[in-house]
Amino acid sequence: MRKKFAAQPALAHCRVETGTTQTVNQRQQFDAVIYIDVLEHIENDRQELSRASRLLRSEGRLIVLAPAYRWLYTHFDGAIDHVRRYTRSTLSACTPVGCELERLFYLDSAGLLASIGSKLFLKQPLPNLKQILLWDRILVPISRVSDHLTLHGVGRSILAIWKKI
Repeated sequence: MRKKFAAQPALAHCRVETGTTQTVNQRQQFDAVIYIDVLEHIENDRQELSRASRLLRSEGRLIVLAPAYRWLYTHFDGAIDHVRRYTRSTLSACTPVGCELERLFYLDSAGLLASIGSKLFLKQPLPNLKQILLWDRILVPISRVSDHLTLHGVGRSILAIWKKI
């Protein structure tokens, strides 16, 4: 991420910090705190997002991408220590005090169908390389189109963006 930001003039001034809400300097203020497939591993997700919101500047954004739908929980989720999956209502309920939910929508509608098929028929704890490549090379590009057609109403993942007020 640092290299990609440095290579783009509009982002070259950005500083990327990695760590947890407990390890970063608590006096620092950030424009954004991003969780990409992380929150579902954390037992107390609301407490985590509360800590993250305190690290934001006014008008800063808290961004969460997480797996969707509890009914889609599989052996794979258990194998990689997912505590939960989210819906619009469960992720919205995690809104930290002092933040307002700006956007909440689903992504990867084609992947949702593949996940349902995998859950019903494959029942394997981990995907193999062919399945990962199929997902990345075929299903993700299809989802880029189908997500718009479904108005982001369904998907394998859910994205939330909160603004600190």
